Amino acid sequence: MESFTWSKATNESTETKVAVLLPGSGYPVEGPVLFWVGEMLAALGWHVQAVRWTADDEPGVAPHAFVARAAEQAFAAAPAASQRLVVAKSFGTLAIPWAEETQTAGVWLTPLLTDTTVRQTISHTDKADLFIGGSEDKLWDGGRKSETTGTFVEIPGADHSLQIPNDWRASQAAQANVFAKIEEFVKGLPDAGA
Repeated sequence: MESFTWSKATNESTETKVAVLLPGSGYPVEGPVLFWVGEMLAALGWHVQAVRWTADDEPGVAPHAFVARAAEQAFAAAPAASQRLVVAKSFGTLAIPWAEETQTAGVWLTPLLTDTTVRQTISHTDKADLFIGGSEDKLWDGGRKSETTGTFVEIPGADHSLQIPNDWRASQAAQANVFAKIEEFVKGLPDAGA
């Protein structure tokens, strides 16, 4: 795993907001959904630190711990943060238990809701995170079932890539909706210093 600075905070405040982008196993941070979220966060004044999996990465039998280490290392490589956010796609959403432990806000794109540890963490949290998945994604598992905290957004007809199969225009419109939901969520985050 390696992390790199996507963009440096552009605000002149002494308070630094840091966001970490965690990719999927086959969906890099340069993929369209994560790419545009990185650009959005930069425009909103966040320092964005991105993670890239490398050829010798092997999550082994502890994938949750592997992704948690990646998040920790990325935050350690970024400036000290007054506020933290993790934006993760698919495999990267295995960081949900870590985010719960550290009380780090999260935007979870196509979370692996079929994963027992992820599902149990979500069902017991009091964090108001954002979860976005496609209705045709088998790993989304129907989205919200019994959780009482967080915002669950289901994109009709979307698959695990948040795309509408065989319709690039509908995919683009669906992803524009995803970005609008994320922007609304990020702008609504309470300031850590408030």
